[in-house]
Amino acid sequence: MPSTAAIINTWRRGSATASSRKPSKTHDIIDEYHVTQPRIAASGLPNTSLEGSLLQLPPELLSQILCHITFQDLCAIRCTSRLANDLLSEGDILRDWLRRNYTAHLLRLYPPSQSVTFAYLSSLQKRYAIATEAAALYTEYIERKIVRHSLMRLSPYLRDAKLKEDYHDVAVLMQETMLPLLLTVQHYLESYAALVVNVPREGPESATDSATTEDWILEREREIMSSYDLAHLVDVYYLWQFLTWTHNQLVRPPSYAGSFERRFRGWKTESLNSHDLNFITLFGNLNALSQLLRMKSFRDRQRQVEDWKRVLDSAACHPWRRHWASFGLESGASITAEQAERALGAKLQDGEVFSHQAGLLLAKRGLLGPGIDTVVGTTQQCTTFLCHIAGYDVLHVLPSHRPPMSRELDTEWCEVCKFKSLATASVTTRL
Repeated sequence: MPSTAAIINTWRRGSATASSRKPSKTHDIIDEYHVTQPRIAASGLPNTSLEGSLLQLPPELLSQILCHITFQDLCAIRCTSRLANDLLSEGDILRDWLRRNYTAHLLRLYPPSQSVTFAYLSSLQKRYAIATEAAALYTEYIERKIVRHSLMRLSPYLRDAKLKEDYHDVAVLMQETMLPLLLTVQHYLESYAALVVNVPREGPESATDSATTEDWILEREREIMSSYDLAHLVDVYYLWQFLTWTHNQLVRPPSYAGSFERRFRGWKTESLNSHDLNFITLFGNLNALSQLLRMKSFRDRQRQVEDWKRVLDSAACHPWRRHWASFGLESGASITAEQAERALGAKLQDGEVFSHQAGLLLAKRGLLGPGIDTVVGTTQQCTTFLCHIAGYDVLHVLPSHRPPMSRELDTEWCEVCKFKSLATASVTTRL
C-alpha cells in the first residue's frame, strides 16, 4: 500500500500537468471539475459590434446613456464606426449631453446655436480645460508663494506638511471660486482681442484715425461689459487685479534686489515692459499665462517672451500662422498677416485692458467704493481678493484656526473640485 506522502506527490504531479496544459483554441474550456463551459470573450460580452447593439437603441434612451460619459469617451465612441460619427456630429444627443455636463454660466458666455455641433462642443471643452488648469496653477501659486511665506513668519515652527494638509480644503474652495471668474476673463480677452484685430477699415463704421479707432473699440468694449452680471463682474474685477499683480511678479524683478541677487537669479536682463505683458495677456489669453506660470525661473520666462515676439511676426518667421494657432486660445483660428501686424503693433497701457472700463462701469453703478484704488495690481488689491475667495484672513490666520465655512456651496459648481466635468444637476438654461 503506498504511503501518504507518495499519494500526495502523485496528486501534485497530476495537478501541475493539468494546470500547465493549455486548452485548445478550437475546443471549449474545461474547468477544474471537468465541466465544459462555453467560450466567452475577454470583455465578458458577446462578440457583437457597437453599431449592432448600442447605436440601434431609440434616440431618447441612447441620449440618456451617453449623457453620463465624459468628453473623452464621447470622442472615442465617434471613432468606432461611421454611424457613430454621424450620430455624434450634430443633433439632439449632443444638446442633451451639453445640458447635463456644462453649467448655465458657461453656456451664457458661449451660447450654442440652434443646432449643436461637435466642433462647438470641442471648442467649449477646450476653453473649460484651459480655465480649469489655470485655476489649479493659480491656487498652487497662492499656496506656495504667498500663503506659505506669510504663515511661516507667524509660526516659524510650523511644519510644511502639516500646513499643506490643513490648507487642502481652503485650496479646493479657492479653486472652485476662481474657475467661473477665469471663464469670464477668458471670454472677455477673446472678445476684446477680436476687436483689436478686426477694426473696420471700410464702410459706414470705418475707423480712419487713432481717435476714431479708440472710440470704436471702447464702445464695443462697453457692450461686452454690459453682457456680464454686475455682481459677478465685481469678483472678476478683483481677480483681474490679482492676475496683474501675479504676472508682474513673474516677469519683473523686484526693485529692492541688489546687484549680486540680480546676477544670481538672472534678473540682470531688462525687465518686461507693459506693452509686451499686455500683448501676451490679451492675445495669449489664459493659455499663454499658464505657460508662464509653469516656468520656474525668471530667465525662462524672459526667453519665452522673446521667442513669442519673434515667431509671431509674419515678416521674421515663415510658419508664423502655426505659432499663432498654438499661442492663442483657438487652435484652429486663422489670422491674416495684416491682423498679426496690427496685434503686434498694439501699444496697450496698464489698465487699458479690462480694468479701466470695468472700474468705470462698477463705480457708476455704485458697486465700487469712492476710495477704491485706481492703480492696477497693487498688493492691497491682491490681499483683498485672496481673503474674499478664501472666506477669512488667509494671510494671518492658520488654516487649522479658520472660522467655520458657512458659505453656501453653489450647486452649479459643486463638481469643479473633482476635475471631472462641470456640475450637472443645476443646469436649467434652456437651449
